[in-house]
Amino acid sequence: MSAVEEELSALFAALQLHLNEQRARAEAELESKWMLNENVGTFLLFLAQKAAFGESDGVKAFGSVLFRRIAIKSPKDINKITDRVIGTVDEQTRVNIRLVLLLGFVAPQSPFVRHKLADAISEVAKEDASPQGTWPDLLPNIFEASRNSDSSFRDSAFRVFSAAPEILSGANPEEVLNLFRGGFEDSNDDVRIAASSAFVEFFKNSDKPAWQNLLPLLPNLLNSLPRFLETGQDEALASVLEYLLELVELAPKTFKDAFPTVIEFCSTVAKNKELNSKARLSALELLTTFSEVSPAMCKKTSSYAESMVLVTLSLMTEVCIDDDDAAEWNNSDDVEDEDEEEEYQAAKQALDRVSLKLNGNTLAGPLFQYLPTMLQSSEWRERQAALMAISSAAEGCADVLTPEIPKIIDLVLPSIDDVHPRVQYACCNALGQLSTDFAYEIQKNLGDKILPALISKLTQASVPRVQSHAAAALVNFSEAAAIYNTSKSDTLDPYLDTLLSNLLGLLQNSPKRYVHEQVLTTIAFTAGAADQKFIKYYDTLMPLVTECLRGDLGMDNRMLQAKCIECATLIARAVGKEKFAPNSQDLIQLFINLQATATEDDDPVKSYLEQGWSRICSIIGSDFLPLLPTVLPPLISEARATQDISFLEEDEAEEFYNDDEWEVINLDGKIIAVNTALLDLKVSAIELLRTYAEKLKGDFYPYVKEIAREIAIPALDFYLHDGVRASAALTLASLLKCQVSAVGNKANETYELWSQISKKLIEALKEEPVPELLVAHYSALADCIVQMDQDCFDDEQLQTFAGAIASNMEKTFEGIKDRENEDDEYTEDVEEDDGECSYEDLLDEISKTLTELIKSSKARFLNVFPSFINVTGTFLNDENTNIKMCGLSVIADLLAYCGPGSYKYKDLFVNVLGESLLSPHANIRQAATYSVGVAAQQGLAEYQSFCLACLEPMFKMASILDARADDNEYATDNAIAAIAKIFHSYGPTIPNLDTLIQQWIILLPVTIDEEAATFAYAYLSHLIESNHPTIISQVPVIVDAVMQALTNSYIGGATAKKVATATRGLLGTLPVDAARGLLNKYPQEIVGAWFS
Repeated sequence: MSAVEEELSALFAALQLHLNEQRARAEAELESKWMLNENVGTFLLFLAQKAAFGESDGVKAFGSVLFRRIAIKSPKDINKITDRVIGTVDEQTRVNIRLVLLLGFVAPQSPFVRHKLADAISEVAKEDASPQGTWPDLLPNIFEASRNSDSSFRDSAFRVFSAAPEILSGANPEEVLNLFRGGFEDSNDDVRIAASSAFVEFFKNSDKPAWQNLLPLLPNLLNSLPRFLETGQDEALASVLEYLLELVELAPKTFKDAFPTVIEFCSTVAKNKELNSKARLSALELLTTFSEVSPAMCKKTSSYAESMVLVTLSLMTEVCIDDDDAAEWNNSDDVEDEDEEEEYQAAKQALDRVSLKLNGNTLAGPLFQYLPTMLQSSEWRERQAALMAISSAAEGCADVLTPEIPKIIDLVLPSIDDVHPRVQYACCNALGQLSTDFAYEIQKNLGDKILPALISKLTQASVPRVQSHAAAALVNFSEAAAIYNTSKSDTLDPYLDTLLSNLLGLLQNSPKRYVHEQVLTTIAFTAGAADQKFIKYYDTLMPLVTECLRGDLGMDNRMLQAKCIECATLIARAVGKEKFAPNSQDLIQLFINLQATATEDDDPVKSYLEQGWSRICSIIGSDFLPLLPTVLPPLISEARATQDISFLEEDEAEEFYNDDEWEVINLDGKIIAVNTALLDLKVSAIELLRTYAEKLKGDFYPYVKEIAREIAIPALDFYLHDGVRASAALTLASLLKCQVSAVGNKANETYELWSQISKKLIEALKEEPVPELLVAHYSALADCIVQMDQDCFDDEQLQTFAGAIASNMEKTFEGIKDRENEDDEYTEDVEEDDGECSYEDLLDEISKTLTELIKSSKARFLNVFPSFINVTGTFLNDENTNIKMCGLSVIADLLAYCGPGSYKYKDLFVNVLGESLLSPHANIRQAATYSVGVAAQQGLAEYQSFCLACLEPMFKMASILDARADDNEYATDNAIAAIAKIFHSYGPTIPNLDTLIQQWIILLPVTIDEEAATFAYAYLSHLIESNHPTIISQVPVIVDAVMQALTNSYIGGATAKKVATATRGLLGTLPVDAARGLLNKYPQEIVGAWFS
């Protein structure tokens, strides 16, 4: 044995020891010496030899595990996070490693060792370690193993294919089909599971054209499922269903022919109470996912909606098993624990998800055919399931249920007095959810039914869980009432006395802490809804709430104190600064005292206190400034949090998967855990800092430099947490606004800050792959440009920014086109969920930012416009209206702000603008007419012939029968204004101008677009004041157009005064009776205001 082998053997032995000190020394030696680039290949080869031919199974297994751990680690000289040590080893050493591992794999081994060797081989087989063609012996040997009579060979072969599916890409297609057919039909459960995993991974790794060759295997894969069910292999069944789920997400339409069978099988599994939860919930998840990735197929398959309703209703009855009186449920103090009753919780979520995708036309009928009967059932579990189903499905079925809400409320309300507390609870849940999902309709018309019902449960006659949930439902009602002001006096007022009296009774008498916490939240939101009307109750409730903040109530009551913080500050905000003033200093001192005690990371007081300080700031404004040295340090400390990342072994990952505070990411075989809880706190802290900046404006200036340079700018590099990057970008814009407010936008320090912000944000535009994040970056840049005003980029910055925008436009175009092509034989083009950022949202934000950039740069923008020529031309000529609109917006800004130089690019856009004037899409017509108007407004001779040629199509567009339809109003208004602009700029050169003006007057009024109305009526005033010959014959039409504009506030300010004065003069040319006759048709208060 050589000296190196002896040294490595000693190290290997030490690494296996359980003695911490010796093992620690060995790990230090490993890191300092054998992880160096020049040594790591030798060490990996040694480990491969141990894995293949070690003295015992334990040594072999440890060798395999250590080999794999070292192979996938990041090298010393890392270029990117996905780099792996095995990819840096020289080719000859890799050849030797491959040979050793393969020899060990085919040699006699225990199944456990062979599995470990398969995992090691998989890492070496990946692209960076074995580029195509460099391991010719691998595929034949693994194929041979898949046919071996020993099931451990077959299982291990599929493990390799699953972990490194790319090695099959060059294989004979027929041999691949036979491989998987054999795996799906194997007599061994483990092999069938491994084959399923490998097939899904290979499918995912293959290009779409290759999928067609794999589709014949799908029936074989599906046919393997009943065997697991028949033999009682629940875990195996769950595993294969989970692999199928990935396939459904990728190519749902491939299941089209088998879909009815899949629905029937999964429904059977999900409803089978004899199976374990994992199998049942996997079946339910598979069914639910179909609705999200292929809703059209689900709607067309008649059995889908019916089956989903029956499955979810059945699972929702699985509550309080062996506890018919729900005593355990009611006595529990952990009301947030959703780990219990897994099937029930999953069914609620599944019905919610399905309803949001299929909507009421598909789901409401099948659902409501069962609900009335279930609500009358003698079995309480069915009654509560029906109510929970209404809660889950109502929002998604709103398209059908909205007109039926009064009937649904009548259906639900009797259950508020059900004999079983769990049904009462479900009724409260339904009323609360409906109050949110059908906000305004509920608050405006049905409060007199819902409020008394919920308030009646806030007494000692109800069990604590019902008391708490009724109070929570009232929060839902109050939140919507606070938004829709018309509901406040009509709905809440008559019930405030009883509501607050009952809440106060629970606060003082309930033995349950969770009831106290919920009551405080309900009082707070009731105050927000009642607003100034809450002053009546302030003197009674505020002292009770603040009393709870005095002294140490122990850690068990910290959430109670946290809720008191929320309640006190929301009450203060509702009643206003004047009423709050006498108590403000007392509450502030209590907060200061609490802050000194909030030292533990998991103390709920910390986060509630941060929000509470923010509310106090919004109430007392600049009076808050002396408190900033107290409030900001802990907030800034949280905002400084760094990315807490751990690289994990597979056996460590499970612990992190089960920890809500961590997110586990698999990057090219590397398992990375990110402490998202810490970063979520960082996001919250940054957003609160932005809130202070926005509320305090220039007064926040002393903190701007530190927060911008040390927190917000570095946070743009937090690549593993989208929320951090988004909040940082938006905060930078608010900080710059503070700076400008304090020292102006011409100050050197402002330009220095702006230079740092713009450089970083523009860099981010080039690298950021997430549309939602790009929206935040563009929004921040647009706000900053507005603050900096004119010409805030030098030539180099302008060129860099322009290049980044053009590149983003191109990528967004590609994204939209890829999405449009998604609806193929494999996938559906599914609409994004509400609240999800889309490519269209990004285009809109890019357009807004470009407008501010061009407005700021003016003619200088023409120097960088060549970067946009190709992409703008592509956008202008595309049929997608959102893409075309973005292109038209660029042209409008070019015409509006770049002066005569824009004419150089006329060939890019004049034909498109002309054609777009008669587009079937109103928004395209509006954008085109606006652009023509902008061109005319410049009065440039270069655009004269183009503008005159646009008159005829714009008259035609503004004269059609439905020109005033809701969808067409903006386009019509802009056409009328654009015609006026052409008349104003090029009038003397227009043939038959008088006739055209006469026709134009008939098109009035301009009804909705304020900018268009301002110019159109200014031009009309000009015609009247200059005694244009067409005016005298059009007096009634002119007066009507003016009176409509004044009556409906289409115009205001100087424009309204000017046109009213001109019209008064025009009326003065008529006999008094004739003038009065014209004005008598209109509201006399308007006539009196403008013409008396």
